[in-house]
Amino acid sequence: MVVGKKAAAKKKAKKTPATQKKALHRTGATEKHNIPGYPTKLYIYKLEASKYWWVRYFLNGNAVRKTTKAEGKREAIAFAKEFYDVITYNQRHGINATASATSFEACKLELMKTEKAKLDRGEISVITYDNTNYRFDKHIVPYFRTKEVRDIDYYTLQSFQNEMSKLDLSSNTISMYMGLVRKVLGHAARRKLIIAVPEFPALKVKESPRGWFNTREYRRLWNAASRFIGERMEVRKYVDAKGFTQTQYINTKSKAKRLGEVMRYVDMTEDMRRLIVFMCNSYIRPTDVKFMQHKHVDVIKGPYTYLRLRLPPTKGHSDPITTMPKAVECYELLKQHHITTEQIGKQHDDEYVFLPQYKTNRGYALKQLQRQFEILMVDTKLGKGAAGEERTLYSLRHTAIMYRLLFGDGINTLLLARNARTSVEMIDRFYAKPLSGEMNIEALQARRRPRKFFDGEMVNGKLIQKETEDQ
Repeated sequence: MVVGKKAAAKKKAKKTPATQKKALHRTGATEKHNIPGYPTKLYIYKLEASKYWWVRYFLNGNAVRKTTKAEGKREAIAFAKEFYDVITYNQRHGINATASATSFEACKLELMKTEKAKLDRGEISVITYDNTNYRFDKHIVPYFRTKEVRDIDYYTLQSFQNEMSKLDLSSNTISMYMGLVRKVLGHAARRKLIIAVPEFPALKVKESPRGWFNTREYRRLWNAASRFIGERMEVRKYVDAKGFTQTQYINTKSKAKRLGEVMRYVDMTEDMRRLIVFMCNSYIRPTDVKFMQHKHVDVIKGPYTYLRLRLPPTKGHSDPITTMPKAVECYELLKQHHITTEQIGKQHDDEYVFLPQYKTNRGYALKQLQRQFEILMVDTKLGKGAAGEERTLYSLRHTAIMYRLLFGDGINTLLLARNARTSVEMIDRFYAKPLSGEMNIEALQARRRPRKFFDGEMVNGKLIQKETEDQ
């Protein structure tokens, strides 16, 4: 009975005005004012723990609040009115109501609407759009999410660049991230949210073109691809004695010791061998391999033998590609390899040229070719060039362009660039970067033929011409 009285007294004590006032004083507003002419759901208030006024607005049952950074009531009311305009703007345009229209994140969302429109018009590819979204979500938005675009200056950008450098990213990759930040701020400037795009910190970008294969390496690569046809390889991951994760590539028929666990199996195909020859004689990109169908290929035989590749546009280029004669032989052999008895004489223009069995997942088809190429790089020890440059499937395109620069007779760089769907600048900066004077020593030391001209003198009233040569 005594215990019951104590509990009742304790419960009654919780309802006393003094106790209620103390709780409100500790966690609630000490002063609160509505904004004249605005909804009652918008008001400013003060907290005991802050010297600034705060603004709060209830939207769809959720409280949106922000500090005004103002100690005076008049300044706080002016801020609250602007805050209300921002919230209603966001609501009309489908932007998160908790984000300011002048925040970096809100400007990024508006920019991506523009990028989506470009994608719908075919001005950019799906890969470009997805990569842009990925880079924003990976590092950029997490860093700038709480920042207003008007507060981003040179030192903010330098701080972000320094943080990116800690991630062990290349200068080229960091430059791409900084370029996306610049696009957001450029969008904010066009919307007049900021006066101008701030100065960006300097970043020295080192050109790092992929490797290519000289003729001796090319033969090694082709021989290895021929030797592996029909084999199944295991890709295994294990930890070595020093604690580093390593990869083992081993034939399923091999009796050698297996290390770690199997990650995947890779079937080595005839397509890989043909792809090496085809890419080195056609200038195409790996992404072209993914989408190339027989309807995109015209076989031309006459005074000149070549393939006319009418591929879907890539990187803003849509011109047909003219191949070397060897590509014709390679294409016809691959076509014969894939055609079945039932298909003979039938039209199959919609079939894919490489790995046609993957009809619906062409991304996986390209991945399979890349994995086969990776195994060849390990087997031949050609994964890195003499200068340490990485060699990937893209290196076959570089090889095609380098061979024309090395072995072509008076090749026109502009013509080569257009045929390879690139620019003269890109050839000079990336594809032709390994080109040295020694590689074209004949051209450097060649001399033009001596010019002949005639001189004359009068002898006994007659003009006698003398033939001389330019020295």
